[in-house]
Amino acid sequence: MSESFEALATSTGIALPATLRQLIGSGRTSYDKPDCMALSALYDFRWLSAQRAGEVIASWLNPVKQNGNVFLPFGRSGAGDAYCLVRLRSGEEGVAMVWRDRSASRLRYASFDHFVVAEYLAVFADLDLLDDDAGDPAACLRADVAKVAGLLDPALERMLHACLDKPPSGHPYRQGPASRPEIVFSLISQAEEEALYARVSMPEPLAFDVVARWE
Repeated sequence: MSESFEALATSTGIALPATLRQLIGSGRTSYDKPDCMALSALYDFRWLSAQRAGEVIASWLNPVKQNGNVFLPFGRSGAGDAYCLVRLRSGEEGVAMVWRDRSASRLRYASFDHFVVAEYLAVFADLDLLDDDAGDPAACLRADVAKVAGLLDPALERMLHACLDKPPSGHPYRQGPASRPEIVFSLISQAEEEALYARVSMPEPLAFDVVARWE
């Protein structure tokens, strides 16, 4: 029997956020409509179908196996980590990437909209994260953000457009705290990204335990 995200939301008790519901309902999460797909500019993000999300819950991210933590996956990384709506057994809710091979993950975003904006900020700060065939990176990002226009929280959407209004240029970027800065093509500097990220992420991300897929 085919699953729907509404059915998964009912079974998990996690309500679908309005933005995600509208993206799913309008077909902007379907690989059958690649030209219409939203969030295609995000780095290492792939949408999950409702059927595949149900399989991930059944085989890995179910509350019995995960010590009472509840997950509704909506996307994945290339390595198989899951982007999820989360309700922890302690009651906190939000969005997290659940690592497939680590014993703990962190709840970093209070909402789906905050997650979306945070992921865009990472690309704005390093346009090399876009696919090589993206063409004009700024135009690619403007077109991609347009697919969520009017759905996101207005203040968060204004944050995105303020970044998109900046001309692309070279900025120093450190890949890690011990690495040397390198010049990357970007819309915002790494310092700007960090300041904006602090506004869309939880001040103190909540760590939660995760049982690996193969256990």
